[in-house]
Amino acid sequence: MTTEALAEFVMGDLFRQFGRPPERVTVTEWAERHRNLGNIESAEPGPYRVSRTPYAREPQDCMSARSTVEEVVLMWAAQTSKTTVLLNCLGSAIGTNPGPIMIVWPTNTVAKRNSRQRIAPLLNESEQLSGKVAANRSRDKANTTLLKEFHGGILVIAGANSAADLRSTPVRDLYLDEVDNFPLDVDGEGDPSKLAEARQTTFARRKRLRSSTPTTKGMSRIEEAYLGSDRCRYYVPCPHCGAYQPLEFGTKDAHGLKWSKDAAGAPILSTVRYVCRENGCEIREASKGTMLARGLWVAEKPGAQGGRVRGFHLNGLYSPLGWLSWRTIVQEWHEAMQAAARGDLSLLRVFINTRLAETFEEQGDKADEHALRKRADAADCQMRQVHPRCFVCTRAVDVQGDRLEAYTWAWGRGMERQLVDRAVFYGDPAAPESDTGSPWAALTAYRAEPVTNAAGFTVPVLATFIDSGGHHTHAVYVYCRQHRGGAVHAVKGASQAARPILGRPTDVDISWNGQKVKKGVKLWQIGTDTAKTEVYGRLRVEQPGPGYVHLPSDVPTEVLEQLTSERLVTRYVKGRARLEWVKPNGRRNEALDCAVYALAAAHFLGMERWKEADWARWALALVEQPAPRQKTAPQPGNQQPEGAPPALLARPKQPARAARDW
Repeated sequence: MTTEALAEFVMGDLFRQFGRPPERVTVTEWAERHRNLGNIESAEPGPYRVSRTPYAREPQDCMSARSTVEEVVLMWAAQTSKTTVLLNCLGSAIGTNPGPIMIVWPTNTVAKRNSRQRIAPLLNESEQLSGKVAANRSRDKANTTLLKEFHGGILVIAGANSAADLRSTPVRDLYLDEVDNFPLDVDGEGDPSKLAEARQTTFARRKRLRSSTPTTKGMSRIEEAYLGSDRCRYYVPCPHCGAYQPLEFGTKDAHGLKWSKDAAGAPILSTVRYVCRENGCEIREASKGTMLARGLWVAEKPGAQGGRVRGFHLNGLYSPLGWLSWRTIVQEWHEAMQAAARGDLSLLRVFINTRLAETFEEQGDKADEHALRKRADAADCQMRQVHPRCFVCTRAVDVQGDRLEAYTWAWGRGMERQLVDRAVFYGDPAAPESDTGSPWAALTAYRAEPVTNAAGFTVPVLATFIDSGGHHTHAVYVYCRQHRGGAVHAVKGASQAARPILGRPTDVDISWNGQKVKKGVKLWQIGTDTAKTEVYGRLRVEQPGPGYVHLPSDVPTEVLEQLTSERLVTRYVKGRARLEWVKPNGRRNEALDCAVYALAAAHFLGMERWKEADWARWALALVEQPAPRQKTAPQPGNQQPEGAPPALLARPKQPARAARDW
């Protein structure tokens, strides 16, 4: 046997035993040879070209099989090709270096959707990959939505909300996408990221890519990972003076995006330009393509963790021409600041997270009852009298062990609002409404009373939300069932970050007249953390108008203390920071809870989406009522249910006042 034949035999035997070594190609080289972007996954379908996003080359090449980098961290803004980089790395691994691979998204639902919308096109649009991975077949357990087998490897697609999926199999390569949306704890087993990373322990040449837009300061997984890396930023040359610098929004500095404003303070978008940090050169966006092509990544902490962990931060200013313009960024900033001035920080949070790729620092702990007391003392409205800027009401009821507390809030344009009334009904909430002295009977009588404005016109109460999360859940269900025609709904708070103010309802079985009634009542979920942040933000609005909170001059100080009773603090759960709303010992918070329920009721009505025409309709309905008459005792059958539309609103007679504690 010749030397050449012997070498071929030996190498063939090694390949059979240990597998063929990975191809000597980078991820970028593979993607430009084999990646084809389809219509579903890209606004620019066709062959992949790194020249469109030059900043993607180095991060994705760090995931090449022959690179010594073990982990890549992408803290990138939206519309900067973050997902494309992830899929390039995944496709290259399948095509050139097959092995056990796992990709994790925040939930199983998201994982299944991305498997169909992202993974499937990646495999189908590449001739190389389509020949390696069989088509998805319902009877083929080797190739399903969440499992792809191919020669030499396997791809597991999982959701971070399932501990069983995360610890199911050892993996060499791990992809964690949108990690800031992962749950803090999964099935009581801890951080899902750590569970997934434990699957890589036995592999010496493992690879890991962690990507996300950041979220909240002190809670962001991606920021924590980035700060532990070499912290790379993309420097580009000024087209005029040649000085290299990172692109920064820079609203408070001499450099960064700058623009002129019109008389109303709105940005004049035609004047948007970038001011050079070094020499003050004015750079137009048309130069961005050339700047990106000549850019380079610069590490703030070169060699961190022995060079094994590379981190890359990229904001929306780098988005290629035609994707996200500087003018759009400026316009979004202006809209976010306008909303923030009204106390609504949601747009500002989104802007900072998704455009600047930075964490948002919560400020929900700054509401002050003393400042609110001063506001109330100077107010032009009183309790039980709706402010002229408000046209509809919602009501919230908090259930305590010995009483019910009801708060009425009025609403106007732009979610301007007023605390209208508070009533307390003492008694055992477990007692049926038909029992003498039942607080539920008192609540029903109270709900029959008209809510009026200064002119004496009736302001409709469109929805009532009652908290069912205490010790009298069944009693709440029964009451809501009995009064379901009056827009009365059971709710339950869910203290979890990023939950919507009002979630989807669930049908609950109840016991009714001695029988079990399936789907007897609907239970609405409230994202209390999100709602409290909104309430506290609106309390900081200082001028009447959208978002402003009117507090009557005679509101008890106790109510203001309750309204501001909670603080947003950082706590550590299993070693991870999380922001929680906490109530100091001895403080009561019924007013705050009811403000949250009343806000959720407004969202139930879609009030945050109402246009000027909607508000005008309700304003007109008030003044078109018959002229207010002298109040007399009510007659049976005279009262209209809460939630009636303006055309059906009759002028209710004034019944005997429900008992109040003030």
